[in-house]
Amino acid sequence: MLAAVTVLGSILALEARELIYGAVALAISFIGVAGFYVFLDAPYLAMLQIAVYVGAIVVLILFTIMLVRREQGEEAERSESGEGARGVWLALLLALSISGIATAAGPNLPSVEPVAILPVSELGPVLTGQFQVPLLILALLISAALLGALVLAKREM
Repeated sequence: MLAAVTVLGSILALEARELIYGAVALAISFIGVAGFYVFLDAPYLAMLQIAVYVGAIVVLILFTIMLVRREQGEEAERSESGEGARGVWLALLLALSISGIATAAGPNLPSVEPVAILPVSELGPVLTGQFQVPLLILALLISAALLGALVLAKREM
């Protein structure tokens, strides 16, 4: 299910006609990647993925879209009809080659023991500690900026 959300978000980000919808779909895809980090027992990387990519990069993309707005009459030209099929074939070829390399290198990879496993329930106090109030203020500012960007972009359409 998580893989389907991630792949579907990526496809929607690529195929969106409006840049705003593409940025929102990209955020959904990034949240799916963060879910993979959780399944791989890397909750810190999952939180970092959400904070940096979903929180900062998507907001940056939305502000860039707002500031560099195309003229209203200008339409983005769609690509040729054959390019989509070529892209799918290239993606399948890339996936097959990566899986072949991973299969060939699998037995040769060294096993690594985890240094320390910190449960997610203890991760919050460790990360926030003395920076709890500044992190909450930063989270509220990023959320307000994202909502403001979406409202302003929707108003211009």
